[in-house]
Amino acid sequence: MHRKRTKQEYIVHNVDATFEVLFLLGKKPNLTFEEILSNFSISRNQLQKIISILTSRGYVEYNKKKRTYSLGIKNFELGYSYLSHVEIREQARPYLQYLGDNIKENVYLAVRSGWEIVYIDAYEVDRPVMVKSRVGKLLPMYASASGKVHLAFMEENELDEFFNSVKLKPFTDKTITDESVLREHLKKVREEGYAIDDEEWEKEVRCLSVPVFDYKGEVAAAITLSGPSFRIPYNRLLELKDIFKEKSKELSERLGYSEEWKIS
Repeated sequence: MHRKRTKQEYIVHNVDATFEVLFLLGKKPNLTFEEILSNFSISRNQLQKIISILTSRGYVEYNKKKRTYSLGIKNFELGYSYLSHVEIREQARPYLQYLGDNIKENVYLAVRSGWEIVYIDAYEVDRPVMVKSRVGKLLPMYASASGKVHLAFMEENELDEFFNSVKLKPFTDKTITDESVLREHLKKVREEGYAIDDEEWEKEVRCLSVPVFDYKGEVAAAITLSGPSFRIPYNRLLELKDIFKEKSKELSERLGYSEEWKIS
């Protein structure tokens, strides 16, 4: 007698099958439903649900005339996003190193991931007391300096979507959890071109972040300084903001950005 799958096992099985469908279409495009089904030991109903979801989200395209399925444009967008991150890491490394060597604190490169921020690269220095590496870690946009930089330059409708989607919960007693207060704070970030995390995500940690713009004039990443509060008083961050803005401007120009396109 076969054991009935648990809900968790069922979900994992479906996710695994979904990726397998994408991998199959990546190798063999223009397959009919029956041809896809013949490659897997899943039910017809299960495959119909998987393909329906992938098609509705643009990851699979259906040719009505041939009645075949192929990879959709969304897969290209994912690949392009990955390559963009690889390129920006390579372009940003000299600037991260310059800032890290001169300031003697960790400097990170952060990009947006949905409604969160992820650190994709870092130049970390050797000091007796250091903030734990954040590479690969997801941070909340509203409580991190790099996240606030991204939020500050969003279009108004996207910012509204963010507030409708994300609950502003406190991480420390300094986290901004009032929407109206945060909106005003983000306006100031946009006007001044930098953001500060004053122990809003982690106690005893302060951060300074500046935006890096791409050739479209959009925020592609953020360069962020992170260090222990006892070594980096708030006024020290204000002293450092100009050199960070200068280096982010140089990196933005390397990515094809022009001041003429600056978002106002």
